[in-house]
Amino acid sequence: MDDGEILSLDDSQFKANVVQLILSKDTEKAVELVSKRFKARVPSLGIGPTKGKKVALAVYSVSANSILFSDQEHFFDPFVVLHEMYHCIRSRSGSHKGTEKNADKFALDFIAEYQKQVSARVFQISKVD
Repeated sequence: MDDGEILSLDDSQFKANVVQLILSKDTEKAVELVSKRFKARVPSLGIGPTKGKKVALAVYSVSANSILFSDQEHFFDPFVVLHEMYHCIRSRSGSHKGTEKNADKFALDFIAEYQKQVSARVFQISKVD
């Protein structure tokens, strides 16, 4: 599926596809698609120590428009990626306007849609057997 096809999907299919991309280790494409869908600048992505945030799995920097992940494992974790993308989307004006609770809800919504899609496919497959 190309970017245009994914962007034209309904919300639930779009969200499931984004999670699948992250799980397939194509985080960069997932971030690009979420940015386009929500009309936000595509953030740069990196892996390394998160300055002054020893327990943070990832950090979004408004001034640099970048997401820095603490390690590669979190770079491919849909919850962490989408949580930080929420902060990126909410920071379009140049200031941070999102809450942690809402960032969690944003990420969990994408994951729930993915789980629904996977469950529906498994049900269809088992029903055919």
